[in-house]
Amino acid sequence: MPLVEYTLDEDGRMIVHNETAVWYRFIDLTHQAEALFRFIEQTIETELAGELAFIANYDKTKKAVQEIVDMPDRQIDLFIRFYLQNNGRLSARKRASHFDFLSDEEIAHMEQAVQSAYGNATPGDE
Repeated sequence: MPLVEYTLDEDGRMIVHNETAVWYRFIDLTHQAEALFRFIEQTIETELAGELAFIANYDKTKKAVQEIVDMPDRQIDLFIRFYLQNNGRLSARKRASHFDFLSDEEIAHMEQAVQSAYGNATPGDE
């Protein structure tokens, strides 16, 4: 600002009286570019790797559950989501409203299949 000759008008707007384009034309954004690179690198190496591992486990888990009970993919997805959201158990309410057609043994085997793939993990815990 010491190099800029300016005044403020009655509305508080700045009026520049000298040539200042040289100060803004070729801005050095090296530090910003390096920071952006670090953010992208961190995303790829940590967050993306964890998400890809979760998805790979998810596909294996769906197949394992499908071998226990023949259900549509949509219901298997719902079961896995409910299991993970409830820290490793299918709640009685969710079971009654969505999976009342399954036996206790089938539920136990399905929970075991998800447990063996995830433990009590949720997406992003990796």
